Amino acid sequence: MPRLPRKPSAPRPRGAVGAMAASLARRKAAREPRVVLTDPGGHPRTLEPTDPAAEPLLDAAERLLTAVQGRSEA
Repeated sequence: MPRLPRKPSAPRPRGAVGAMAASLARRKAAREPRVVLTDPGGHPRTLEPTDPAAEPLLDAAERLLTAVQGRSEA
């Protein structure tokens, strides 16, 4: 059976430049806020940012962090 041709994609940087680009992408992804829920069995599940339940949880977390940071400055 013949192989289907690959979809053309943009060239990816390789070597040191590629490693640096991948590192920056990982750091950016790590800074994005996310909601992780744990079920009773201990299995984590990440909510999508578009999930309606994620927004109030992110707001509550932001208020908690603001309160803690306010206390540490005083």
